[in-house]
Amino acid sequence: MCKGYLKLVAFEGKPLKKKVGKTPLIYDHKAGCFLKLECENPSGSHKDRETLYLIDKYGWDKNYIVISSGNAGISLAYWMHEKATVLVPEITPKEKIQLIQKFGAKVIIKGKYYNESYRLVEEIAKRERLINVSPGFVDRWRGDIQISYELRHLKPDYIFVPSANHTLALGIAHGVQEMKNKGIIDETPTVISCVLPSHPLIGLIDDIEERYKKIFNSIYTFGQSMGNLRKEFLNYPFTKVESTLELEEVINLCREYPKFDPAVSLAIYLSKKYDGIKVVIVTGLKR
Repeated sequence: MCKGYLKLVAFEGKPLKKKVGKTPLIYDHKAGCFLKLECENPSGSHKDRETLYLIDKYGWDKNYIVISSGNAGISLAYWMHEKATVLVPEITPKEKIQLIQKFGAKVIIKGKYYNESYRLVEEIAKRERLINVSPGFVDRWRGDIQISYELRHLKPDYIFVPSANHTLALGIAHGVQEMKNKGIIDETPTVISCVLPSHPLIGLIDDIEERYKKIFNSIYTFGQSMGNLRKEFLNYPFTKVESTLELEEVINLCREYPKFDPAVSLAIYLSKKYDGIKVVIVTGLKR
């Protein structure tokens, strides 16, 4: 599972999108839950769903910029190549930066952490006349709605979403509500956004250690200003935010899932105290 990248196929200069979405759903006996393998999308994460939604919306002939800790930037670079600019914080692993560059995108490294870089992205977008598709500036979450539909036949009790800004969690929650309104499902699962303990919407501690910031860099993408947070996620009656202070136990769990982004192990860890039919969204590969 999630062994690597799928080969990009092009037709008349435009990438085919048939390999995005409809990702595998497997049961993991060790975790005691189902795993939705979004890491099987072409660039290695669920961000492909969001990227393609936005490119279809704004145009394949445009130039784009995104602030990213890795996956959103890799996805934009994968699909748009030299038409993509990716702003990353200094904490971003060099492997992610190299992969973005490999796909032909321009990389700008500014700001130590994500929240510092986030404050710069709109200024750069305006100066260089780029479309800013960063969280909080566009409706990225709409690209994730289909995940809910792909889970409907399972009828899960809980969906666990590794998260920082709740974009993916919001898309899934919206899809669940949409299916409920249409009569496609009778009961709504609880959608749980799994965050770090220093997240401003849960605030178990003021901040986490530097090494945790590096290990969980994909979800250490929030600031106290909360400009990129989709707080409306919590407007749905079946949603909640959870975390844990036991990050060392989560890191130990990461060793059992070495190919997954460490944030996925956080969601698996949090899922263990729940009973019922559970799904963890495997948001991406470890890089």
